[in-house]
Amino acid sequence: MSKQIGDDEIRLIGQPGSHGWRPRWWLYVSLAAVVVGIAIWALASHARGGMATRADAAAEHTPDWLADADTTQPGIYHTSLTVDTTVLDIYSPVMATAELCLGAPDTADKGILMATLAADLRRDNGRIVGAFVLHGEPLSWGLSKRGYCAIIDGDVTIGVADNSPLFEQATETGGDFFRQYPAVDGGCAVRNNPENSAFRRALCSIDGRICIVASAGRMTMDAFACALVQAGVQDAVFLVGGSADGWYREYDGSVHRLGSTYVRNNRFVNYIVFRQQ
Repeated sequence: MSKQIGDDEIRLIGQPGSHGWRPRWWLYVSLAAVVVGIAIWALASHARGGMATRADAAAEHTPDWLADADTTQPGIYHTSLTVDTTVLDIYSPVMATAELCLGAPDTADKGILMATLAADLRRDNGRIVGAFVLHGEPLSWGLSKRGYCAIIDGDVTIGVADNSPLFEQATETGGDFFRQYPAVDGGCAVRNNPENSAFRRALCSIDGRICIVASAGRMTMDAFACALVQAGVQDAVFLVGGSADGWYREYDGSVHRLGSTYVRNNRFVNYIVFRQQ
């Protein structure tokens, strides 16, 4: 018998029948299994920790805007949120329904909790830009801007589309509809061409709750849209911003102004109004 060992052979040292005997390769395999097991456990623990950290971070950017609000009576709950260095003023209607109206709402009407300019007006003829339906009556047609807000049977829907069946539905059911620049669509910021800086205002949806969000300082449309996403907004359309007319009623009944500028003597000046239920 040859004493040479081939490359594919293993020499067994010791007596196969003796107690406590194990081939040396078995020890190597066992040690390798232990090392691999420890590595897998460490990686899994790190991944779990990373997931928890990301979940905690996401939770920090999804504020409970009504945590300290009195939800037992109608009103506008106002709070401020800082996202990075951006300060956002958030106005959350409580026990209120939304509707559109033409002309400046009367601040003496105690049933109105908040009002702010909605759709833009054309510079040449003063008419409403884009499709607009007021209580089932179409007052303007056209796309112009892809963002839209529909108010049908008290439900507010914010979206982005070239053609929305909600325009026809609003017409058929006595609802409201208007178009504006889109800001956030499905949790993603929407880019817009205007790059000037101004005080911004938007109609937003977060976790199914409708609110108005305004910037405390001048921002581009894109920067404002990104700040809304960081604040947890899922869908949003811009409203007339800058020093545009707007106000809300404090819980004590007093009126707080957001802006005072609007086109006077124009019958197409329009507002989104939140009225006490």
